[in-house]
Amino acid sequence: MELTENQEMYLKILDEFIEQEVEPRLKELDTVDEYPFWMQQRMAELGFTRLVAPEEYGGLGENMTTLLLLIMRACQYNNTLGSLLNCSNNANKLLSFANEQQIETFLPRIVEEGKFMGMAYTEPSGGSDSRAVQTTAVLDGDEWVINGTKSFISYRSAVGSWQVSAKTVDEEGNEGISVFLVDAQAPGVSYGAHYDKFGWCGSDTGDVYFKDCRVPKWSVCGEINKGLHVSLSTLDGARLVIGARAVGYAEGAFEKAWEYASTREAFGRMLTDFQALQHYFADMYSDAQVCRGYLMHLASELDAGRSIGKGGSIAKLKCTTMAQQVCQRAMEICGGMGLLKDFGLSRYYEDACVLITGEGTSEIQKNIIFKAIKKDHR
Repeated sequence: MELTENQEMYLKILDEFIEQEVEPRLKELDTVDEYPFWMQQRMAELGFTRLVAPEEYGGLGENMTTLLLLIMRACQYNNTLGSLLNCSNNANKLLSFANEQQIETFLPRIVEEGKFMGMAYTEPSGGSDSRAVQTTAVLDGDEWVINGTKSFISYRSAVGSWQVSAKTVDEEGNEGISVFLVDAQAPGVSYGAHYDKFGWCGSDTGDVYFKDCRVPKWSVCGEINKGLHVSLSTLDGARLVIGARAVGYAEGAFEKAWEYASTREAFGRMLTDFQALQHYFADMYSDAQVCRGYLMHLASELDAGRSIGKGGSIAKLKCTTMAQQVCQRAMEICGGMGLLKDFGLSRYYEDACVLITGEGTSEIQKNIIFKAIKKDHR
């Protein structure tokens, strides 16, 4: 696709930042499981954390296509870099449901400070079943009192506000699930130790606890008992972002494997001279390009204000599956070297595996796709 002048400019700025400040610290980023606050600060200074936020709210007003292009490039090098680019998309999520008080309180944290609006939905008792929420919110005068535990929550150190799902009862006594915006440092909010996990190094993933956490009445996102609508309404864009991460991982792993195979000799020939490996590379490259093209198509649809329907789930399913397969194949091509942390290839595979679960498992995506197909064929 032909890039716009702005897209070329942003890619150039990002490439220079990667070359000068990220690549020299890649080993540290891949092995030290601590959130890189320096990267968050620099990305905010460069304007990337307000990339797609509307101009009237202090953003740069760029579109989904530009965001995905940059995320794909960033994730060829580091996962957190891609996450920080997506930070600006949090502004659009917030504006899709927020009231005036919420915008005034929380939007500057995203646009000006580059802090995430975290999604505190998953609980120890369940993740994919969004209705199985155990956290409660009880109205007490002009405040809601929230109690519960959220688990598998990433980038806790970098969050300025939380979207928290909780069981509620409205004035008529009807039960449901609501979503609240909560200050990340509010009294009653605390954090457990970060998990010793596989993949997404530096993402500070762990539990978030809400103990008698009092929030103003205006903290409700949208309407009482309509929280599922809020949480599901932004998934189209979120799933495209997951797809872009996946393409970035796959392309990064491809380049690493190509660099190795084109300089490694075996039986008197370069590895790239063996037809079996040539076919591997052809498949890896083709699969990544197909996914990239489909993402760009869906992004252009969203940018034009059109619904992408089941497309978001298709993209999430196919891109993440592709990334896992390409990254695994890249490791196989590199043999024992691919298993070494210092070589810098295994982290692509680890990060790709995380994407299979995020924003809905592959099985959940297949359920969504089938329901849409069934509806189309009535």
